[in-house]
Amino acid sequence: MKEPRKNQLKPQTLAWLNFGETSPAGWMRAQMLRDLEHGFLGHLDELVPSLIKEDDIYGENRLTAAARSKDLGVLAVEKEWEVQFLWWNSETQSNWRDGLLRSALLLDDGEVPDPAHLPRLHAYIDHILSTQDADGYIGIYASDLRYSFNTENGELWAQAALFRVLLGRYEAYGEAHILQALRRAVGTTIRAYPIHHSHPFRVTKDYAGVCHGLMFTDVLDRLYQLTGEQEYLDYALWLYQEYSASPLSVADMQLDNLLNPARHFHAHGVHTYEHLRSLLTAVYASEDPRLESALLAALEKLELCLTPSGAPIGDENIGGRAADASETGYEYCSIHELLDTYTHLLQKTGQPRWADRVEWLLFNAAQGARHPDGQGIAYLKTDNSFSMTGTLHPNDPQNPDNPQTRYKYSPAHQDVAVCCVPNAGRIFPYYVKAMWMRTPDGLLAALYCASELRTQVNGVQVSIRQETRYPFELEMAFFIETAKPAAFELAFRKPEWATGFHISTGGEWREENGLIKIHKIWQGRESLRLRFEAEIQTRPFGKDEFYLSCGPLLFALPLDGQVKEGRRYPLQGFRDLYYTPAQPLAADWRLAPSQVFKLEPGGANPETPWQRPPVLVGSLYNTAQGLFVPVRLVPCGSTILRQVTFRHPD
Repeated sequence: MKEPRKNQLKPQTLAWLNFGETSPAGWMRAQMLRDLEHGFLGHLDELVPSLIKEDDIYGENRLTAAARSKDLGVLAVEKEWEVQFLWWNSETQSNWRDGLLRSALLLDDGEVPDPAHLPRLHAYIDHILSTQDADGYIGIYASDLRYSFNTENGELWAQAALFRVLLGRYEAYGEAHILQALRRAVGTTIRAYPIHHSHPFRVTKDYAGVCHGLMFTDVLDRLYQLTGEQEYLDYALWLYQEYSASPLSVADMQLDNLLNPARHFHAHGVHTYEHLRSLLTAVYASEDPRLESALLAALEKLELCLTPSGAPIGDENIGGRAADASETGYEYCSIHELLDTYTHLLQKTGQPRWADRVEWLLFNAAQGARHPDGQGIAYLKTDNSFSMTGTLHPNDPQNPDNPQTRYKYSPAHQDVAVCCVPNAGRIFPYYVKAMWMRTPDGLLAALYCASELRTQVNGVQVSIRQETRYPFELEMAFFIETAKPAAFELAFRKPEWATGFHISTGGEWREENGLIKIHKIWQGRESLRLRFEAEIQTRPFGKDEFYLSCGPLLFALPLDGQVKEGRRYPLQGFRDLYYTPAQPLAADWRLAPSQVFKLEPGGANPETPWQRPPVLVGSLYNTAQGLFVPVRLVPCGSTILRQVTFRHPD
């Protein structure tokens, strides 16, 4: 039988380094260490043991046809849609372990506070491999259910979430048996849902798991990159096509909807922002002009959803709205998924602007949705955050069947879903893995922060240490060491906000397409310094609002609040926190067009710079008082309650 013709692939511009070749240093490393020792990341299994420790959902407790419900602690009256609860623990467990494993691997140099993290994780992976059936299956369903669904299920989604954990382990250690097990498992699914001859998304009453399952394309894309086997990309393209052709409730990224200019995003935000990666993978799996047009349309529609911090609407559904700094909240899951999507756009297109988006999103929205003590995050947050009392506004009425409790700080958010906390543990490792990328001519410093890189270029061992207090200062030093002389290019991203730069190096350099490039023979130990220049900018948002930024940081007026403790957890110090405004007229500040702000450097401990960061000093007009008042604006990432956008005085 003649084999079908393979799709024509579109070349991917940059290549990922293996996870673990880049590791964090400086404040980012210190914060990740605290998250392991004192934060939710290192202790989530102790905070919600019934969801993690007591449910071996991939093994002994695989779901069978007899399964009807799970008690997850969610505050909602049971409805038909809660059939999705059956697979939820697979997402909670796998996303949490993905962040925990990747963090522990990146910090594994003898300083990890709890050295047992990695042994426990390795033991868990050994357990997962032991559950692999003779046919290769790894998943959450027993043989009486798997691959035979006509309604809501978590088959592909549970696999995708777990397989990302296995990919992290394989990339860090290069163990052949991990990759072999993963390929067998993926091969089993490919055979169970044969390409062009099955319909995994043709179900009734889909709710969340079915559409999350499209993210199986993440695994397929990475397997293609690791093995070079086009079968994986062909299958990813087919999955996207099947998703587009199926009647689903989460349909923002379906091809026809994207090509309809009158249709804005409406669906659950997390799905929309993660599905962008599936579309992107499909674009590079086939030189189809309709897919290219759909990607451009998706990116244009995305712009309507972005708040000043870069966070996208996700509270929970987008609903065709445009972002509002005060009224549209964003889920931490949405922040992580959009950040991961931006890194994939950077990798595939090579366009530096996506790296700017990654940095802006992490340093502002993501950091600004963490509690300063590192023991909780906001499930939902707004840029202008005047209260955190469970509801968006303190006096909003509650639906007794489905109460709104997402606007608070919690180490678990079990009353809603334990999804945002695991994703908060993933976001920094996923930033780190995209800091350096491989180019056809060498290496690209795509994202900045103190770090150490150990890799090979043209068969030569290369290490690069980046010393910097970025994003609080805009100067960085790079120390390059090669095992023997090697000719290759080092490229450095010039951020879009940079008004200029200065580079100190012993060789020639050139600026090209947003990159600063140095091509030379590197030998022994060398160093260079790079400093970017930035100005304080007043930037418009919406029809009549403005916000201030300098470099990669968004600045906000910190607002006083009164804290109230809610639920306490079994571990000391872990609790839910609610904040009410200390002043009733918190939103009554205005920004005069002629007002000048000055930047004052921070006096921070280098390991906790968000506590004493650089500030903008100037005045804002308070309409209640009828006068200008001196203020100190701090980075959005240093705030709890805050005002980010300001109108002009009347």
